[in-house]
This record gives sequence, structure tokens and C-alpha cells, in this order.
Amino acid sequence: MQIAGIVAEYNPFHYGHAHHVAATRRAGASHIVCVMSGSFVQRGEAAVLNKWARARTAIACGADLVMELPLTWSLSPAHRFADGAVFLLDALGCADTISFGSECGDIAQIGKAAHGLASNEAQAALHAYIKQGKSYAAAAEEALRTVAPDCAGVLTSANDTLGVEYLSALTRLGSNMQPLAIPRVTINSAVPRVARAEILREAMRAGENIAPLLPEESAAVLREEIAAERVLYSVRTTEKLLLARLCTMRTEEFALLPEVREGLENRLYRAARGAQTLGEFLDSAKTRRFTRASLRRIAMDALLGIRAEDWHERPPYLHVLAMGKGAPEILRAARKTARLPIIHTAAQIQKLDAAAQNTFALERRAEELRKLACESF
Repeated sequence: MQIAGIVAEYNPFHYGHAHHVAATRRAGASHIVCVMSGSFVQRGEAAVLNKWARARTAIACGADLVMELPLTWSLSPAHRFADGAVFLLDALGCADTISFGSECGDIAQIGKAAHGLASNEAQAALHAYIKQGKSYAAAAEEALRTVAPDCAGVLTSANDTLGVEYLSALTRLGSNMQPLAIPRVTINSAVPRVARAEILREAMRAGENIAPLLPEESAAVLREEIAAERVLYSVRTTEKLLLARLCTMRTEEFALLPEVREGLENRLYRAARGAQTLGEFLDSAKTRRFTRASLRRIAMDALLGIRAEDWHERPPYLHVLAMGKGAPEILRAARKTARLPIIHTAAQIQKLDAAAQNTFALERRAEELRKLACESF
């Protein structure tokens, strides 16, 4: 049995994702485990479909087991997002490979970038650039140019950047999992009807029918969710909730949020008081150091009640969202190897420690908020 892990959001699941799953199988995986974001995703937005629907889609489209990446990791910068996901796969204890999409498709190049960025010279440069006001992403790219200029371009592509973070996490954990880079497919490629998830979400919000652009299994789940009125077409509802929350916060409350430092709480407080829309808040608060993406996550943390103290170092459990044909074999192996409790129901959480219960409570809050946003639209 060869088990491959995939980290994903599937927001929504499209032909590119199907290609990735199939290519991972062709590379030798007999079983596939997905670690998937839950109700909210890394860009600081609620997912268009709830986590249960997206997990069902993943199973229908070739995965064997879907586990949840907890909220305080899925709604985080790339390095923490990757660290949490890789830790969960490694903690399963029986995964052989982590497979990820890549723009360059060159695992040696990605590995060289990860190694270079981890060097003392690059880390010193990274911190220096951050002190100059650069965002983490921009600082990392510049730092890598100081030690490995021939592979700094890897950090200009979103999936390759995550690939670097996955390999860095493998090194930090001392994991035996092997990385596998699957070249991404593009529009007009051999894979039919490929479209980026962002384009599909925009089309949905414009009222277009995206079913023809999805694998039939994914389209079938989408139709079910539309009929049940569980699809979040617009971000307007959550943006109204966000702005309402931000406008009522005190400076001290902003200071308690993850990612808030260097006096940013004062800037956030002023921006919230003067904004009529979330866009105005983001434009007013952003700096070179704090991008719109990081500010969206900060705003969502505020709405969901996530504080810096909730950012535990490692996820506390393996939460199973959906199981397919190969799941029993994976779970039988994991019962002997897993280094975290495997959770199927909410009742099982009550047997775990306070940190695990707090993590799960935040998940439930996020799920309820996303449901409220769907009902309010």
C-alpha cells in the first residue's frame, strides 16, 4: 500500500484538481488522503461550499480519505498553513508521499529553494527585509536571491511557493514522507475545460452556471447544494458582518488578534472607524508589510473570535470528514501508527484536552457563521 497525501481547499473541485488526483495515482499511489480546509480558506473568505460537500466531492473524484485542516491553520499565512497540513499527514504515520501541484514541476528546484531559504544567511536577510517593511512573501523572495538566485523565481508562483513551504515543513518535522510535484495544467491544455478556482467563484457570483466546467461528480454535488440553498454565492454578507464587528472593536481587542504586531492595532482601529465598506478598511489599513490578504485574515479572525493565544503550535487531532473505498485500509494502518487521536464525531472531542476542545469549538463557530451567511443572502 502506497499512501499519498494531498493538501487542498477544493473551493470548488475542478478539472485541475481531478488531474492532480489522477496524476498522483499514476505516480504510484494506491491510496490518497486529503487534508482539506474547512469552512474558511486561506485567502480570508468563507468557502463557497461547506466542508462536508467539498469532502464528498473529493471522495467521489478519487480520494480515499478526507481530513480537516483546523481553522487556525487554514486561515493562516502560507508557512503556518503548510506546517499544519504537513504535520497532520505526518502524524497519520502511514503516509509515504505528499503530492502537490507545481507551476515548474521540478522537485529539485523547489527543494533547492526550500534549502536555501532555511539557511542562516537567507533567514537573516529575510528578517532584515521584513524590518524594512516588506511583506513576508516579498521578503522571502529577496532573501532567496541572496543565496540561490537561480531558483528565486520559484517564489513568484503560488503553488511553487506552497511547495517550498511543504518541503520546509518536512525538514522541520524530520518527516520521512517524500515530496511529489505534479505539473499544473493550464487553460487550453490537454485537460478539458480547465479553469482556476478563482475564476469559477467569480462566475458563480455573477450568476453563471459553472457545472459544465466541473467534473460530473463535482457538478452533481454542486447541484445538490444549490437545491438545499447551502451555496455561498456572494461575499457581501460576510463582509457586512466583518465591518460591523471591526467598527465595534477597541484598540486592545485588535492587539489580541493573530498576525497583529508592530503597532498595527492602532492603524486597524483608525481604519475601521473611517470605513464604509470592507474594501475601504483594507485600503486604509494596508502597508507594504501588511497586505490585503493578511488584513482579510485578520478581519476574519476578529469576526470568528480567534485570538493569538488560539494559535497552538500543532493541530491536536485528525478529524475525518469523509471516507471512500480505501479509507478502511488507511485507518487500519493508522490505528497502529497515528500520533494523534483520530476523530469522527463531536462527542469524541470531549475526551481530549482543553486545547483540542477549543480548536474544535472554533471550527463549530466558523461552520455556524458560514451557514448564517448562506441563509442571510
